Amino acid sequence: MTRYIGIAMLIIGVGLLVYSSTFDPFTDKNGFYEKMESVMGEESRSQKFHEIRDSYLTPKFDLEDYGLICVILGLYTLVLLPKKWQHFKTPKHKAVIILIGALAVLLTIGGYVGDLFLEMTRDRYPPWADSLVIPLMAVPMLFLIFSGWFAINLIGLKNPFNTSVSIMELDIKSINYWYLALVILTIILTLIMIYEGDFWLTAAGVMWVYFYIILLLGQQKKKIKNHPKIKTTRFH
Repeated sequence: MTRYIGIAMLIIGVGLLVYSSTFDPFTDKNGFYEKMESVMGEESRSQKFHEIRDSYLTPKFDLEDYGLICVILGLYTLVLLPKKWQHFKTPKHKAVIILIGALAVLLTIGGYVGDLFLEMTRDRYPPWADSLVIPLMAVPMLFLIFSGWFAINLIGLKNPFNTSVSIMELDIKSINYWYLALVILTIILTLIMIYEGDFWLTAAGVMWVYFYIILLLGQQKKKIKNHPKIKTTRFH
């Protein structure tokens, strides 16, 4: 079932991307630039710039964003989920879990940088705005913050921690409420990113959710199945 969902999302995503290619970014690019230049001397020029830009935009960028979101979600579905979701298991090795968390950090930072450059190519920023150097200066600090957050959550890998845990073994009685809260909060934030059409942070958000679910399942107290005792007869 998950395979069909993943393939369907890929097809929809590619379809949206192809459809977006039939549009120009602006209904009248020359008219947009002329109006933008006419407000350059005004105090509220930045606000008016965004209003003018919105009035000239076509659906091209929205179609691109939601198309990429569908492609990303489709690929995640095909790569991360088995054919039946009930067969979902966490990785066998802790090293793989660490790599997943590290990838979530890189996707978050890469998404921040990628979005800055993408929006610049889409004429999102007025020509009188500061250069990208200023927001890019925040990258090292963001990397330290998210790396630190990642390292803190690696404490969850300390014993007792179970690997190769099935999603069907989720037990509310022995659940770790810290990771449950992180899963729920990150799912909500990721859904907001999907609604906003932010494919960069959608990719990062899904990876963070995957990372937290692994920690959530692994932190459960392992159930010990009680097998019925077999009575034996002693011969004297």
